Amino acid sequence: MELQPESVPRGNERILLLDDDELGLTSVRNMLERLGYKITGFTDGEEGLKVFLEKPYEFDLVITDHLMPNLTGEEIAQKMLRIRSDIPIMLCTGKVDPPWAKTAMATGVRGVIEKPFTVRECAQIVRSVLNEDRSK
Repeated sequence: MELQPESVPRGNERILLLDDDELGLTSVRNMLERLGYKITGFTDGEEGLKVFLEKPYEFDLVITDHLMPNLTGEEIAQKMLRIRSDIPIMLCTGKVDPPWAKTAMATGVRGVIEKPFTVRECAQIVRSVLNEDRSK
């Protein structure tokens, strides 16, 4: 059954998306673009971090895979938060381990989503994280 566009939260914010899996990156990019978001995506976390460090205010949200080569999603998040402490960051992971998720949230990550996820799940958590940021 196809979801009606109005049945899931939408937005127009700018999202930096990092996933070392090309297929995963393309899939999530397409999902978020259909919901109205503007996506800049990278399969290389260091490249994504470099772009963020050059223009930290070009993005409204960062979504990064937890397991990335060279730098974990958590390490990327910590480096970004040192530059821009208000940037909302979400981590994606194949399996949410409650103690790990709690630790990630304590470091400033605003949301954790477990793969695979549905369009509705992704839309809801992205909107929730973005709305939480605006209410502060």
